[in-house]
Amino acid sequence: MVVMEISNPKAVAALGEQIYNENFRAEYEVKYLGKFVAIDIQSKISYLGDSAEEALDKARKASPNGVFHLIKVGSTGAFRVSYTSNGNLDWLFR
Repeated sequence: MVVMEISNPKAVAALGEQIYNENFRAEYEVKYLGKFVAIDIQSKISYLGDSAEEALDKARKASPNGVFHLIKVGSTGAFRVSYTSNGNLDWLFR
C-alpha cells in the first residue's frame, strides 16, 4: 500500500499518471480509447467506465476509502476547460 500525503492533489495526480503509464497505458489506449479510468493510487487498481461518473462510481463502490486519479484514455486531460479574457461579460449576468 502506498503511504503519502493524500491532501496534495499534485502528488495524487503524479502518482496516478505514473501508475497509468507503467501498468495500463499500452493496453488501454488500444482497447479503450475515449473511455474513462479511475485509478486507486493506494491499491493501483483501475476502474473503467464510459463516463467519468461511471468510472468513479465503480471505484467508490469497490474501494470507499480509495484515493482516485481520473484519466480519459488517449487524451491529455479528463476534461476540457476554457476561459475568456473578454472584459465584456455582461451576458453572464443577464
